[in-house]
Amino acid sequence: MTFSSAAPTPLFAGPEGLWTADPDELAARLFVAVFAGQGAVPLPQKDVSEVYSTLAGLGGYSLPDVRSGNTQPLGLTVQLAQESILIWERATVATRLSAGQGPVSHTITMLRFGPGLLTAADPVAALKARLR
Repeated sequence: MTFSSAAPTPLFAGPEGLWTADPDELAARLFVAVFAGQGAVPLPQKDVSEVYSTLAGLGGYSLPDVRSGNTQPLGLTVQLAQESILIWERATVATRLSAGQGPVSHTITMLRFGPGLLTAADPVAALKARLR
């Protein structure tokens, strides 16, 4: 039996691949990656920073642990993640939630149509169909 230690091939070729991807395709793939396995959770939520890290992973790169300033590829990643979240909101599958006084918590919450997408035969196609 042979085991491969190589990292899985990213879906998109680096930050440039994410930037040039079809926005609906990118949003759909990111939704599936962010919320995989969360369909049965009573209130599926992810911290927005997890969305950024997941998006970078789809591009085959990682973000620094300390995220400050307007540096690349962080700036591009934040832009594309926020664009994807807007697409999720348009499809009514997830939304932004900010809560707290003083330190504010920013999360993404899956809405009621989200779990159905995750269990579809092709979740990416199902989300894209909701956008039509």
